[in-house]
Amino acid sequence: MSFVIDINQDQFVDEVIEKSKTVPVIVDFWAPWCGPCKQLTPILEKVVNKKNGKIILAKINVDENQGISSQLNIQSIPTVYGFVDGKPIDAFQGAQPESKIDAMADKMIEATPGNEIPKIIEEAYQLLADQKFEESLKLFENLVAMDPGNPKIISGMLRSLLQLKKFDEAKEIIESLDDNVLKDEEIIKVKKLLDSTNTKNDEGLDEKLIQEVNANPENMDLRYKLANNYLSLNETEKGFNELLKLFEQNPSWNDEAAKKKLLEFFDLLGFSDPNVINARKKLSSIMFK
Repeated sequence: MSFVIDINQDQFVDEVIEKSKTVPVIVDFWAPWCGPCKQLTPILEKVVNKKNGKIILAKINVDENQGISSQLNIQSIPTVYGFVDGKPIDAFQGAQPESKIDAMADKMIEATPGNEIPKIIEEAYQLLADQKFEESLKLFENLVAMDPGNPKIISGMLRSLLQLKKFDEAKEIIESLDDNVLKDEEIIKVKKLLDSTNTKNDEGLDEKLIQEVNANPENMDLRYKLANNYLSLNETEKGFNELLKLFEQNPSWNDEAAKKKLLEFFDLLGFSDPNVINARKKLSSIMFK
């Protein structure tokens, strides 16, 4: 089955309105003389083909189908409509970047009646937030089979692997991703998190450093080093606790280094991470006490 079709206005009801009740349909209104159309249409085709049947592209030549163009008030081209469940839910005019079209396609797929994937993704992320990492990993792996290439699913699976300290598996997955997925903001964050982690555990916890901090609790440089040591070993809670102690001792120390490091990891881990939730509460209580 082709995921890209050329249709005329007589086919619009069957191929767009009716079909979109089961599979979302992007409608591309174009003309042979339109320069921006020649830029946009190949991007639309690429995005749709990448979704492997979860969405369809219907192309309509406005010169040959002026009736439907008038009904939909097409005033300039290219114009693109997104139909789900028989109704237009999104639209834009003019050439657009691939990232915007990809996001529109994902939004339409998620909005399709009977699509259970968004609900299952939510359940998987809740398991991750509840620190049930084995369960969340299993659910994300099932989701990947259902919707391969979905960055939200892939990032959840990678975060589960990081929590389980399965670093080699996470690296293998990242190395296998295509360029478009690697550009996703959440994937970039997980990759940075993995890059900042001592995945080989070749240095381990610096016991001597712990002793030095205990012997010199006011030495902020030592405590900052200890915090980074914990964070590099994926001991997030312990790393956050050391940074919070630093911030409580002196919020402005080293150009607010403790707060900046906390905020950096809050962003990388995501605000649903249980360690982030707890550390944010503690940071707020320190700041506003």
